[in-house]
Amino acid sequence: MHNTLNSLRENPEMVKAFALVVALSKGQIAVKAVQSMGLMDHSLRIFSTLEEVCIPLVRPVDDSESGRLSEILVKVRIEEREFSHRSERPRTLAEAVKKDLPPDLLALVPKSFDVVGHIAVLELPDRLGPFRELVGAGVLKMCPNARTVMAKAGPFSSDYRTRELRLIAGEDDSVTCHKEHGCLYQLDVRTVFFSTRLSHERLRIACQVRPGETVVDMFAGVGPYSILVAKKQPLSTVHAIDANPAAFKYLVSNILANKVTGTVRPMMGDAREVVRSRLLGVADRVIMNLPGEALNFVDVACLSLNERGGVIHFYSFESGENPHEAALERFKRRIEESGQAVKSVLAVRTVKEVAPYRFQIGIDARVGHAQP
Repeated sequence: MHNTLNSLRENPEMVKAFALVVALSKGQIAVKAVQSMGLMDHSLRIFSTLEEVCIPLVRPVDDSESGRLSEILVKVRIEEREFSHRSERPRTLAEAVKKDLPPDLLALVPKSFDVVGHIAVLELPDRLGPFRELVGAGVLKMCPNARTVMAKAGPFSSDYRTRELRLIAGEDDSVTCHKEHGCLYQLDVRTVFFSTRLSHERLRIACQVRPGETVVDMFAGVGPYSILVAKKQPLSTVHAIDANPAAFKYLVSNILANKVTGTVRPMMGDAREVVRSRLLGVADRVIMNLPGEALNFVDVACLSLNERGGVIHFYSFESGENPHEAALERFKRRIEESGQAVKSVLAVRTVKEVAPYRFQIGIDARVGHAQP
């Protein structure tokens, strides 16, 4: 916006239009006034000189409009100026690439993608493979905060929930800092798991934690559940476990960066081994965000609960006509096999759709010792 008038006139793309010209100190007030009166030309870009702001108008103002502007701004000048066109950002990725992509492929363009810090991550159908750089450039057009665009190039690994990512546009920089609910998370999207689509779920869980609770986060990753819990409830104690060395490195640094060292205690290793050796009978609440494998750790989650029992936040992937019922049935059966009982089901919900007709299901349940 701080272009000089001379530099603007050197641009051959300029057009002449009527303008409201005011002192810099009156710029914000003038913009609001012109907008409220329906006089602003939104297709042209506001600019300023060293002393004045020039606001493009759709037409000359009449006497009554001039009077209203004078009441608000005191001194009003309307004159012709040269303006540059405002570049319209595409609203969808399909809109960003429609001029360059064959029409029969437009329906395959992703309708959404994740943005982690400065990195956009999307999933491309095989037929769009030859056009991946074009699609990546489209992402950069519509998402001004993105500097790197990567496409998923393989399934999740079974060990650390990571997947191969291929650079398709922008800078080859997979390390970023993501801000969520006032917390900062540094991470490498190529070596750790992090889903922006769980943002609301993380906040929902964190807001349930009460003062003095001990929380075991069995699959903590870089810390988005653990650190948010600590921020929302600083009088809690959170044991954050992860087996991925890369994730654990970022977990430790994120704990420091978010100043929750007194609340979050990082522990590296397999959750089964860590709980059995260090966390038996301590938890009021357990977070099990490992949908593909959480069922195999239910017995360990029960072992971590204190003698009064507690709340387990369990996640699984389900398909079929009744995914909620299927998830709950399997969870209850596994709890009973572990020698505990589901005292009450607090919530069963769909967290997100992960593929057509396949869902991540979340269960909140109060679990305690079975009655003899």
